[in-house]
Amino acid sequence: MGIVEALQKGLNYLEKSEYTNPFLETKLILEYLLEKDSSYFVSHGDEELDREVEDRYFEILRRRKLGEPLQYIIGEVNFYGHKFLVDKGVLIPRNDTEKSVEVLISLFEENNVKNFLEIGCGTGVVSITMALKYKFCKFTSVDISESALKNTLKNIKLHKVENINLLKSDLYSNVNGHYDIIYSNPPYIKSCDIENLQEEVRHFEPLNALDGGTDGLDFYRNIVRDAEKYLKKRGVLVFEIGYNQADDLKKILAGYDVDVYRDLSGNDRVVVASKGV
Repeated sequence: MGIVEALQKGLNYLEKSEYTNPFLETKLILEYLLEKDSSYFVSHGDEELDREVEDRYFEILRRRKLGEPLQYIIGEVNFYGHKFLVDKGVLIPRNDTEKSVEVLISLFEENNVKNFLEIGCGTGVVSITMALKYKFCKFTSVDISESALKNTLKNIKLHKVENINLLKSDLYSNVNGHYDIIYSNPPYIKSCDIENLQEEVRHFEPLNALDGGTDGLDFYRNIVRDAEKYLKKRGVLVFEIGYNQADDLKKILAGYDVDVYRDLSGNDRVVVASKGV
């Protein structure tokens, strides 16, 4: 079977599957299996696939049609131009989180950031992306989940990052020192909304990385409550938020100057809070 024929069969197979993007995903699967960029398919469309590759291709398609996230199947994801490993049991990084990186880069460019704390690092994509760009800064990444810590460590080793200190910590429980920036993308889905999430999220991703309590704001409250103990005088809090949570975050951040940034879809996505001098 040639590459073009395989892509078409994959497209037809996934066409009516809920929550999939057949055109994108069939290409991603073949890119992964052949270790080629999709531009290769244009000039090599008639190239025959090895039987082993063909069998793996259709096995991945079968698992995808059953709802298993593609990132778990192939074990990796592209985030902000870098490849990251993704283990089952760890929340899959979303494209929306790239807005957090854009905002953080702006803060780094405008301020002399020497140390940075991420609470709830998951796969480590945010801290590692920033650490690769700002090697002069000391990063501390914490999570309560052993699975997340193992996944982050894999990605630290993959990218040969030397300026990240990885800790197991329940929020601030094992954190010391003061930081120029404290960042978190915590669980923020309301408990009552979990059952309404997409099937592939609800059945495959860790619920403890999604469930933010009755109103979805529990982790924000807990982080903000003790933030001043760990922020420097001119330190900044940065949160990724749900599309409808900005007003609630402003109330939780009473006493802070708050700016809200929108993602490419026009939804509120990132909150930056500081107390200035």
